[in-house]
Amino acid sequence: MKWKEILTKKRNEALILFSILLMIAMIGYMHKTHLSDMEDAVTSIYEDRLVAKDYVFGLSKTINTKKLALNSSDELVEEVVIANHTIDQLLVSFENTKLTSEESALFLKLKDEIDLSFEFESQIIHNPMLTQRDMVIQQLNNQYDLILADLEDLSEIQLYEGKRLLESSNKVMASNRITSRLEIALLIVVVLVFLMATSSPKVLIQKDFWHS
Repeated sequence: MKWKEILTKKRNEALILFSILLMIAMIGYMHKTHLSDMEDAVTSIYEDRLVAKDYVFGLSKTINTKKLALNSSDELVEEVVIANHTIDQLLVSFENTKLTSEESALFLKLKDEIDLSFEFESQIIHNPMLTQRDMVIQQLNNQYDLILADLEDLSEIQLYEGKRLLESSNKVMASNRITSRLEIALLIVVVLVFLMATSSPKVLIQKDFWHS
């Protein structure tokens, strides 16, 4: 009867130990998932927000350069050619970042505004005797202002999304700390169960000896 009790107890302890080990494995998986989520958040903050904000700043700087060049017809052609090449590169780079739905809609609007500005520039550059030239130049200036306003909105989105990603990263870190503590607690329980499992038979054998 005593041996049957010992085997039953052993089986129960094994089941408890297996359950605890399974929980530790699950916590380890959660820990790994949290680290992966945190890495993704940090990478996105850098690649999709800080770098994207730099692209937006570059676009704003280039548009302002063209605005200044409008005051000098001698510099306009050279400045526009160089600036438009830079703008095309920056637009491609920005489009390759991870865009939200709001950003995508605003980015499409921005590209349309820029395309229209290119048309105004082409009229001014290739038609020196253009009638109502001053009016077209004014329209181009207004177009530049619209582009700069779009870029300002995109810049604000970068700040908002960067803050949101940072908050998400902080939540992941907090969850990771909790799972780490839980993992340590379970390890302690495993050790205690192991010690109980290895010491119990000796105690039972000693009891059987004295009872006999």
